Amino acid sequence: MTVSKRTWFNTIIAAGALTWGLAGGIAPVQAATTYDATLYVAAMGGHFAKADVTIVPGDDAPIKLHKLTKIDIGDEETHPTHDARIDNGNRKRMFWSTYHIDPNTKMTHVGVSDLVTGEVIKDVNVSIPKEATKTHHMYCASAQTKDYYIPISMSNKGYIDVFRKSDLKLVQRVFLEGTEADIKAPYLFYHGTNSPDMKKILITINEAETPQGKPIGKMHLIMLDADALVHGKVKVLAKGIAPGAPGKTMSFRQYFSPDGKYIANSGADRMYLIDANTLKVLDSEMMGKLEENHDAMFTPDSKYIIATSRTKTLTDGNYKNISYKTPFCAEEVADKELGPDDYMMDGQVKLYDVAARKFVGKATSVCTPCHKAEEVDQHAVLCGIDANWK
Repeated sequence: MTVSKRTWFNTIIAAGALTWGLAGGIAPVQAATTYDATLYVAAMGGHFAKADVTIVPGDDAPIKLHKLTKIDIGDEETHPTHDARIDNGNRKRMFWSTYHIDPNTKMTHVGVSDLVTGEVIKDVNVSIPKEATKTHHMYCASAQTKDYYIPISMSNKGYIDVFRKSDLKLVQRVFLEGTEADIKAPYLFYHGTNSPDMKKILITINEAETPQGKPIGKMHLIMLDADALVHGKVKVLAKGIAPGAPGKTMSFRQYFSPDGKYIANSGADRMYLIDANTLKVLDSEMMGKLEENHDAMFTPDSKYIIATSRTKTLTDGNYKNISYKTPFCAEEVADKELGPDDYMMDGQVKLYDVAARKFVGKATSVCTPCHKAEEVDQHAVLCGIDANWK
């Protein structure tokens, strides 16, 4: 994904994500297991980075990048995307939605791609409801059930769309305001995901000072009945609150553990580990000063969480050394306010040890190695991730 340095410096792009299979939970400390996966990383450039990785817990740089290619769905004007959602029923295809309105159609896009060939199977235009008047941020997070794909809008009047997987027909559009899920306060952005059994859908809402305004550091967690939702109804199963820092903490994407016991939730300046039954925060792990967490997910055995980070990589520091052979990045700090030439935005992934309740090892860049190889001198913005495990 590419964004000009000037555009990045003058514009806040607030969204993102990481998805990588449903797994997780608290586990005793054991000998490290090696994990292999192909990641599909959503990007604002209208493509998905396809990254082959190996995770070696306990290593100084635990996430090893082997190969990096991409799958195109459009371009940065028509198909900027944050949303990668591999079909639970067919791991060879991936659903996606777009983050901005296409200037040509005046609509967003929802589609599905073949992960074997890289070809787009189907791409549909989706109209914008009249209730949504602030539409710079559109689809980011999503959920799914056996038969439905469910992207979630970030517009000022947030809504949840339900598409039939078989033909991508929009069958429901659900607004939460005026229902029992209404937080009855100004908010900034809806996000959410489904439980592993696909019977529940978690929606997160950032309470704000004004509609689409500064978040106050109060994330609402609302658990909905999935069957009711796909039929256009709102049935609340549970509610919770995750506290944070005003103006700094906000929910983006999240994942349940495969056993359904835990939720790994991105929070910008931190990452949350949450009890999925009580919706109580178990850990609030801070990110580095130059990092911003946009998604979090578990390894298949529930022992670790992969957190995505939009990281301001210092041009006189880590950025000079990142390559395919050396994608690893120690945490950096800045001793001054950064100007547009002081950093390049990078997409990185870092490992969290669930039992130890802490991040471990160096982060790994999954964007800059490709940008450098292609001689792209522009910011890289990592967004949603899903993966197939080997």
